[in-house]
Amino acid sequence: MDYPYDEMYLGSVQNNLGFFFQIALRSLRLSAKEVQDAFLASDVPTQIEMGNPDYLCGKSGYELALIAFPDKLTDEIIKDATAEPFYPEAEYWSGMVIAFCQWKLNKPFSMILAHYPLERILSDFHLMHEADITKMAEQVEETIASFK
Repeated sequence: MDYPYDEMYLGSVQNNLGFFFQIALRSLRLSAKEVQDAFLASDVPTQIEMGNPDYLCGKSGYELALIAFPDKLTDEIIKDATAEPFYPEAEYWSGMVIAFCQWKLNKPFSMILAHYPLERILSDFHLMHEADITKMAEQVEETIASFK
């Protein structure tokens, strides 16, 4: 199977999108739909899909969030969001899942989120967060295939 970029970058992309979605949903208090729409409208997904190293590992999740939310993300919000201790929540997990699914399935983020929206991924947290992440990828892949 072809992957959009080398697996050595996957952990970095997962962490960065985890931070991206946690800061957007928790710190900015935006809805899942608002965050999904802003993410897809930004340059972030396209650059990751193209394997741009700057977006794979050269920018932090907070820097990616600044690209998607330039008018909403302030220094104060970033300072509060990065204060220790950091506890990954469902929002962070959703970013890791989205990154893994895009890499594993080699499908555009827009296709994944059109068929398996962020809100649904978040609702799967309690049931699926302790399972191997490949189970989520299989579930997403089956859902996308059912639309063909």
